[in-house]
Amino acid sequence: MATLAPLPGYLHDYGMYTNPARAALVAHIKECKDDIELLDLGMHLSRLRMIKQPAEIALIQKAIDISIASIKNALSAAKLKRYAYEYEIEAEITKGFRKRGAEGHAFEPIVASGARAVVLHNIANNGQLSSDDLLVVDVGAQYGHYAADITRTVSLKQPSRRQQAVYDAVLEVQRFALAQLRPGVLLKDYEQDVEKFMGEKLRELGLIKTIDHESVRAFFPHATSHYLGLNVHDVGDYNRPLEPGVVITVEPGIYIPAEGIGIRIEDDILITANGHKILTNKLPRELA
Repeated sequence: MATLAPLPGYLHDYGMYTNPARAALVAHIKECKDDIELLDLGMHLSRLRMIKQPAEIALIQKAIDISIASIKNALSAAKLKRYAYEYEIEAEITKGFRKRGAEGHAFEPIVASGARAVVLHNIANNGQLSSDDLLVVDVGAQYGHYAADITRTVSLKQPSRRQQAVYDAVLEVQRFALAQLRPGVLLKDYEQDVEKFMGEKLRELGLIKTIDHESVRAFFPHATSHYLGLNVHDVGDYNRPLEPGVVITVEPGIYIPAEGIGIRIEDDILITANGHKILTNKLPRELA
């Protein structure tokens, strides 16, 4: 018999309890026939969702196009001068999403400036803006139930040399990561290669002396890529090589609490037969 295997009752990594219905169903089935063997369909369904059909790719692209147009409008030079608080930018992006036909945000938007950008998934968006700070905007529209996921870091005035140097390092890491993406690549190997390259950049910035996992992850504490689709962090098999039709993000970042600098650049990528296509290529990546 095939079903979805129940999750643990409590997920420590997420700090949340799970719905017990699936576990109750499995327990009831085994009460009826204790020697039954259950096939977990979870990974089978995940692999099916990994490969996007043309209609799905079109919906993702529409969500991306709405996101890009809204981000460009909200972060225009003229409007940036008028904002006093992060939530004003969030509100402008939300307005743009709905105005352009999106169902809303695909996930809780992140608009974080200065030291607040060092905190991953800082969704308070209530900080006061300062012209000396960098601003991280991590948002994505939902359209036809499919998600976009884009991050840009912008400077509210001319960036300092240090800010520019850290930004350039993140951009170089992203370019390196993009150059690796093609069918047949295993994401686990790719992540190790990106981590090593990031280590070189961190050493050049004077943040670490030795390139090892612990040192790199002190300043780059998250994965470079995740699957994208019906969910912003979509299901997928990370032990399976990339195939044409897979959509993933590429989002390296450097976070320096002692300097109040947090920088992330994120784009959405379609794996193609010959390599990859950057679905978010219409949104510039310049800092200032």
